[in-house]
Amino acid sequence: MAALARRLETTHWFLWIAFLCFPSGFVAVLAGWFTAEVGRQPWVVYGLLRTRDAVTPSLTGGDVLFSLIAYIVVYAVRLLLHLSGVARWAAAEVRAALPGPARATALRGGE
Repeated sequence: MAALARRLETTHWFLWIAFLCFPSGFVAVLAGWFTAEVGRQPWVVYGLLRTRDAVTPSLTGGDVLFSLIAYIVVYAVRLLLHLSGVARWAAAEVRAALPGPARATALRGGE
């Protein structure tokens, strides 16, 4: 299995498929949203339920604002954690690529 994995990551066709799959997460989110909205709206559209009656009465503007701020904070924290991890990884790669004496100096913190 390991030999297949080593070969797979270097095959041209697999790399193209992986590259072309990058928008799949975005498409999945849009498809979920679209499905939820289409499933909710037919009764409103066809006159069986008025739009004002379809709104959740207990949902206030403050609740929506809190939810929006919570999403922004959670994703900002995730972004910062991701960027710090990438920075640590990049620094480790640079240190590993340095020749002997320069690497020892970099590992000591640049003394």
